[in-house]
Amino acid sequence: MWPADLSAVTPASGAGCLKYFPPLRAQFSAGQIATPGVSQKLDHYWQQFSRTDLTGRDGVRFCLYSKTTLPAWRKPSAALLLVPGRIEAAHKYAELAQDALCSGYQVFVLDHRGQGLAQRPEPDPQLGDVADFQLYVDDLTLALSHIRSQTDLPMLALAHSMGGAILYRYLQTTTLPMLDAAVFSAPMFGIPLGPVPAAATLLARLMHQLNKRCSKHGWFVPGQTRYQPKPFEGNDLTNSAERYQWFRQLYQQYPAYQLGGVSWAWLDAALRACSQVRQGQRPALPMLMLQAGADTVVANSAQNSVAQQHGILLQQIAGAKHELLAGTDAEREQVFQLINGWLAQHGATGPGE
Repeated sequence: MWPADLSAVTPASGAGCLKYFPPLRAQFSAGQIATPGVSQKLDHYWQQFSRTDLTGRDGVRFCLYSKTTLPAWRKPSAALLLVPGRIEAAHKYAELAQDALCSGYQVFVLDHRGQGLAQRPEPDPQLGDVADFQLYVDDLTLALSHIRSQTDLPMLALAHSMGGAILYRYLQTTTLPMLDAAVFSAPMFGIPLGPVPAAATLLARLMHQLNKRCSKHGWFVPGQTRYQPKPFEGNDLTNSAERYQWFRQLYQQYPAYQLGGVSWAWLDAALRACSQVRQGQRPALPMLMLQAGADTVVANSAQNSVAQQHGILLQQIAGAKHELLAGTDAEREQVFQLINGWLAQHGATGPGE
């Protein structure tokens, strides 16, 4: 297995261009998140975000949330774009958004098409479906254009899981990225497919084609269902019971956020996007990759391969599950230390920090 710490790998380019990204600092503990008062505060903070509806090239609506005014005692010195993973509503990032705001960032968060409060084109709004990941990439491009019309501050993107694949494909396919640096949290550069991945990939493609011939609407992949809240015990997402319960309660409070499993179309498109990430060129941007040591949702081997091929610093959080940004206090602190250390190493933290 590729070493967890690729600190010896030098980024290909751009180290000198990072400026004025303040260190990220956690504002709440898991114990506080579990209390009704702090949970209500997070909801109150989230309601202060502005929502902009944008329309993709195929007419599908998606959402961009933003907050550019910081607490009175902070002046923004940078902007942070959060690119969520599959199933995730932007609201799920309320805690991280507040961390960033109090650290000195303007914050922008996406609701991908088919997720959160974005448009869900399928008759069954619980079906996770997309024909091509390029649609996500085009949406991200449009969102960045809108953001750049709102701020000229240096911009850091932090992308999780599926969001990591979308952001990486954006960076691979644009010559002038509207970003200054990118951090990937447990990025979906590969999906665990069992002992014969080539056969599973072919099956996904064939079933997607059969679905298109037989129906105008997507089919769930067998074993995938509509949204079902699962208990914390045995979950694949996080070691933090408090943050896991907060997320489940949020989706109970806002049923419109709920999303179930994936269609054959989504699986086929995701596998193609992962292959494009691995086979494509290295983006010309400073990048950091964070890996969850106990991840069972995405393939760590694919992250190792991309990090090795493209010369990206990869840091592993041992024992952490997939959602690094919603992990235990100790795991989140390690994530922030790694990000802050990487920014500082490249001269990226702002003056006076």
